[in-house]
Amino acid sequence: MKVVLHDRTDGVGQEVRETAEKVADADVDFSEERKRSGLATIVCRINVHLDGRRTPVLSAHERGADAMSALDLALDKIDRQVVKYKDKVTHRKKALSPLRVPQEDGAGEARSPEPERIRMKLRPMSIAEAVAELDADGQAFYVFLDEDSGAIEIVARRADGTVAVIEPIVT
Repeated sequence: MKVVLHDRTDGVGQEVRETAEKVADADVDFSEERKRSGLATIVCRINVHLDGRRTPVLSAHERGADAMSALDLALDKIDRQVVKYKDKVTHRKKALSPLRVPQEDGAGEARSPEPERIRMKLRPMSIAEAVAELDADGQAFYVFLDEDSGAIEIVARRADGTVAVIEPIVT
């Protein structure tokens, strides 16, 4: 973890320095601002770098009467931004299809007596629509309900790249 702490004030206390160093991969900058009235406020700027990026992803700029209050306000702002960033990142990940989940190590040795059952909702469609779904999904086969006959059918991609329609016949 790399923390760069810049102190442009008369001196930041050890407690403030230790709290600021708990922030991972961040630049923490303290400076002093003087107003016309003569009041001095401490400004804390935090820039957090994620994923090895050079430009900061999260940043906070807060003022306070002392360095600790400015740091607390800035850290609260960074906390809210981290939660928002994590929500955005986790919602982008798509759930895996049960057919695409890789087997865990050792799963091939101990087989369960009953195979897993996967329930699917089938919607009526034409063969052309089913082939389009097969191409879009990238799977080896696609199960659908034929809109003309009402029967369950399967379109499958062969090794040579052609598509076949499988019409199950119950005997």
